[in-house]
Amino acid sequence: MSFPAPPVGPGPAANRPVPGDVTTAHQLWCGVLALAVVSLAASLADLLSRREELLDLMTTMAAEQAIEGVTTEQLESAVPLLVALTAGIGLVIVGVLYLVVRQLLKAKNWARMLLTLLGVFMSLSTLPTVFGVGVGEGGAGWILGVVGILQAVATVGAIVLMHRRDANRFFLRLPEE
Repeated sequence: MSFPAPPVGPGPAANRPVPGDVTTAHQLWCGVLALAVVSLAASLADLLSRREELLDLMTTMAAEQAIEGVTTEQLESAVPLLVALTAGIGLVIVGVLYLVVRQLLKAKNWARMLLTLLGVFMSLSTLPTVFGVGVGEGGAGWILGVVGILQAVATVGAIVLMHRRDANRFFLRLPEE
C-alpha cells in the first residue's frame, strides 16, 4: 500500500525574494542588537564607576555568609573578573541572537516565533522605564533608559513587520498572489 506524496509548496525560500517587510524587520533587529551592545557598555561603565559600592556589598555578603579567609584584596581582584565575565556573557548572548536574526532572511519561521517571544518580553520589561521606575542614577542610568526605550520601539516595529501579510506568505511558504 502506498501513500500519496504530501503537497509541495511553491519551493524553497531561496528561490523566493525576501519581502521588504522582512528586510526592514531584519534591519530593526540588527539595530536592537547594536543598542544591546551600547547598553552593555553603559552597564559595565556604571559597574566600574561604582567599584567601592560593589566592594562594600561583596564584603557584607562574605561576612553574612560567614566565609572565612576572604580578604579585601581578593574581593578587589574579583571586580575585574566580574566585569570581564559580564562583558563576555553579554557579547555571547548578542552573538547568538544575531545568528537567530540572520535566519529571518532564510524564511525560518522558528526564528520569527522566537524573536517575537523575546521581543514581547523585552518590550514589556521596558514599561517601568517609560514611567521612570527603576531608572538608575547619573549618566549611565539616563543612557540605559533611553537605549531601553529605543530598543522597545524598534522591537515592536520589527514584530509588526514580521507578521504582516507578505511576511506571513514568505515564512509559511504560501503561494504568491
